[in-house]
Formats: sequence, C-alpha cells, structure tokens
Amino acid sequence: MRAMKDSGVLWIGNIPVDWKLVSVKRLFSIGRGRVIAQTELDETGYPVYSSQTKDNGCLGYLDTYDYDYPQLTWTTDGANAGSIFLRTGYYNCTNVCGTLSPIDDLVDLRYQKYALEHIAYNERRIDTNGYKIMNNEMAIIKTLLPPLSIQHQIADYLDIKCAQIDTIIAKEQSVIEKLQEYKRAIITQAITRGLNPSAKMKKNRPEWIGMVPEHWDVKKIKYLTSKIGSGKTPKGGSDVYTDEGVLFIRSQNVYNGYFDLSSVAFISHEIDSTMSNTRVYRNDVLLNITGGSIGRSCLYESDEPANVNQHVCIIRCNNQMKPKFMQYFWNSRIGKISIDIYQSGANREGLNFTEIGNILIPTPELYEQNQIIDYLDGKCGVINNVIQQKHSLINKLTEYKQSLIYEVVTGKKEVPHV
Repeated sequence: MRAMKDSGVLWIGNIPVDWKLVSVKRLFSIGRGRVIAQTELDETGYPVYSSQTKDNGCLGYLDTYDYDYPQLTWTTDGANAGSIFLRTGYYNCTNVCGTLSPIDDLVDLRYQKYALEHIAYNERRIDTNGYKIMNNEMAIIKTLLPPLSIQHQIADYLDIKCAQIDTIIAKEQSVIEKLQEYKRAIITQAITRGLNPSAKMKKNRPEWIGMVPEHWDVKKIKYLTSKIGSGKTPKGGSDVYTDEGVLFIRSQNVYNGYFDLSSVAFISHEIDSTMSNTRVYRNDVLLNITGGSIGRSCLYESDEPANVNQHVCIIRCNNQMKPKFMQYFWNSRIGKISIDIYQSGANREGLNFTEIGNILIPTPELYEQNQIIDYLDGKCGVINNVIQQKHSLINKLTEYKQSLIYEVVTGKKEVPHV
C-alpha cells in the first residue's frame, strides 16, 4: 500500500507522498473565449463552445476557428460554473469559457480534466446568478500533479471505466425517453378519443386534435377557467428567499405531472401578503410559460400555502373542467403542439394569458372526465414507477462514477495498467 500525506485541502484529502499540489497557473496559460453573438452561428462549420453542458457545450458553428490545439476549458459563471471540458481539433469558445493551455509537457490533459472536475466544483463561489470561477480565481486553485506516467495510467483507466458507465446511463436514459413518449401517447389517446372504442367519432378543428367522440365538445380554455394568470418575483429577487415560510414555486420546480422540490425556495408571510393575487391553491394547474421548460405542467395537490413567480401560470378550472383532466391535456401531444403553434412567431419567448385562453381542449362531460382521469392515473402510475426506478439507477451510477474519479485522481485507489 502506498504511503500517503495530508494534502491540506479538505475536498482532496490524503494523497500519495510523491504527488505534488500545484497552482493551476503554474501548469497552464489561462485565457478566455470571446463574445460570439447567436446571430453569427450556423449549422455547420467549426464548433462554438459555451456555458451549456448539453451537446458537450456546443452552441453552434462558425466557418472560422480560434483554436487548433488541445486544451481544457471551464465554464466561468452560471449554473454550470466549474464544469471542465477537454477540447481538441479546431474550435471556438465564447466569453463564458475560460481556457487552460498547458505550459509544458508535464501535464496529461485527460488526467487534469478528471482532477479539476472534482476540485473546481468545490472551489466555485456562490453568485447572484448561480456560481462563478473567474480567471483569477482559477489561477490560484490547487490541482494535483502525479508523475506523468501515473497521470497517463489514471487517464487510460478512467477513460475506459467512465465510458462503460456512460454507456449504461445512456441506455437507461433512452428507455426513460421511450417510456415518456409511450405515456404521452396513452394520455393523448384517452383525452382525444375517450375510453369507448366503439364511440362514434367526428372530425374536429383544429386538425391537430383529430377525431373526437361525437358527443364531446371542444372549447377554448378561457371558457373552462376562473383564472389564468402568473406570479411575480418579489422585490429584491433571490435575496429575499428564506429557508422556511411560504413555498415559492418557480419553473424549475414544475415538471410534467410532478413537482421537483430539490431546489425549492420560500418567501416570508409578510412578502406573501403583498402577492395575494398570485397565490396557489389546491387543484390549481401550473404551467411553465417561458424558457426551455415551457409547457411543463403539474397539478398542485396540497393545502400548504404557496405562491409562484412570473414564469409559471396559474390555471384555475371552473365547474366544467376537472383540473386533473386539464393537467393531462398539457402533458399530451396535442397540448405540446398547441404551445408550439403559439410559439411559432419570430423571437417568441413565451405564452401570454390571451394565447393560453384561446387554446382549444377536448371537453367531455364531467363523469367521463373522471373516468378518463382514473384510467390515466392507473396507467401512468405504473409507467412512472418504472421511470423512477430508472432514474434511481442513473443517480446511483452517476454517484459511483463521481466517487470512482475522486478515489483515483487523488491516489486513494491504485489503478492497474490498461
């Protein structure tokens, strides 16, 4: 067993005695990308990397490139601050990407990517817009420097192991996507054609709703609701959020059919009292109306006091529409199509209340809405349980991968030659 020493850094812990702890600025020339407007981007050419993690951070393409050598980049600010990438080939970076180009040949970039993924995540600082690690802050971060042969050995090992884990995660994610599409198809079938396969059908406009039972109506949402309106962010923004008080629902909490309260915020009762028009009550349908999560919808089924911000719309049904039926509509294909059509205008960034009110929804009698709700609750419940199991497995695999990287890059786990 190799001899170890205290690194002096809490989130690194003990390291082998022959390893060094070195400031990033001693190993890398530190730079930054440039401002690249969205309007400059094309669908082909040389990749432009930005702060996002989707698509490996690729925002689009240019017909020119700024870099033609391997280096590390990191996201300087925002939710993904501290994310580390290894860039190769010909490429560009935006101004929210810091760049790390090795000064000499003592560095295996693959090893440093793995090491800095762990270290930089713990070094980032909280900012009003999420997190930050700016160039001067990255420069003084301490990173690990094993002997070069050990760096190669660790990088080879982790390349193989992480690829194996990522392959399993990708397969599980693919299954989840297929299950979600299957669930959406079941919901769409039930809320447009009902549960009686022998029912007489009639053509309907708009055409994307398709055939509906002859005895059903198709009505605008504004005639089926007593309220369509969104909330607001209280004066002071995130600075007034508290650890307890009145639940403050934001778009990141609203998903298709459920709430995610892992990043929940609260506001004081005093602030809530100034926002009485945006309070949420049991059986309110909540719909995200802006941004990348537009169209996600769930039903508020609690008596706990709550409020919403301006990115979430409250839809309160009247006595002609069951709230759960309305929520299933938004989670169906025709609900998504309706939103896409209203978003089709140039530079359209969200839905307004007039547009929501004018969207058409199949409207069976209340007793039939209840039957459909019961049917979908049963069908979707089974699918949701399987999806939850898949998510749990993905979380465990992700945690195992992070743990493995930490153990290996800090020398706590020796790796075989590969």
